[in-house]
Amino acid sequence: MDKILKKNISYNLIIYLFLFWNAIKLFLIDADPIVQILNLLISIGIYFCIEDIKLEIKNKKRFGFFVGLIILSLTIIRSFLLNSAEDKFYYINLPLGIFALVLTLKPLNQFFEFRNIILISLLLPIRRLFYLLFINLLVPLTKYLTWFVLFILGKDPISYNKSLLFDDVEMIISNGCAGADNLYFVLSAGIVYMLIFRLKNKFNILFFSIFSVLISIIINIFRNTLIAFVVSSNKVYKDNLYNFLHDSYGSLLFSFISVTMVSVFYFKLLDRELVLQK
Repeated sequence: MDKILKKNISYNLIIYLFLFWNAIKLFLIDADPIVQILNLLISIGIYFCIEDIKLEIKNKKRFGFFVGLIILSLTIIRSFLLNSAEDKFYYINLPLGIFALVLTLKPLNQFFEFRNIILISLLLPIRRLFYLLFINLLVPLTKYLTWFVLFILGKDPISYNKSLLFDDVEMIISNGCAGADNLYFVLSAGIVYMLIFRLKNKFNILFFSIFSVLISIIINIFRNTLIAFVVSSNKVYKDNLYNFLHDSYGSLLFSFISVTMVSVFYFKLLDRELVLQK
């Protein structure tokens, strides 16, 4: 029993060290802060997935074991060459490493046991695909919703191409204003929760999914509206406040608010299900 426990700890430790190494690399290459926060969420999700699993290699003579070692070695070597955020390998470094580690532990026909950590690790590269698929939808949606809120608040904005004109100010609704990162971060948190602390009621799952999307969009519209009032004000500190809300860590604040609201809502639904099951 002690030997099994030691093996469990050692193989868990290898995965934890790889997660830590990936986080360090993202920091060193100065990756986008939202990417680093997303990676933290993914790492926490993987941790909860494997903390109670006995990870032991039962057959080191498997072909898959050697293939896994080769892929892991190549992934680590390639990660050492990762020196810039322009090198998009950082998107696949984590899922490649996790896939290789799982391959050393289990043959392909037993991958189902580790499906959750593989799916969670894929959330990082899927972010780019999500961005490409939905940015063209989110930009006009964000623009017209922001226009509507500003109109309600008496700003009387004029829509022109990708801009909103009001109070002698032009506010350009660019890709960064569309809230794609905020929406994906919220959806990723929901996916991690559902894989680890699964909701069973289909209505709750649907309700939570709709709530997550709406909260993310509402918070982003609130952020854009706040930016609009900042840039149209006469305050001496408006430039610093604008830079914080638009270009600095201020955008992460709104993502944190969105995820907090979604998390509280999810676990209230989960608690309700657990109470009804008793």
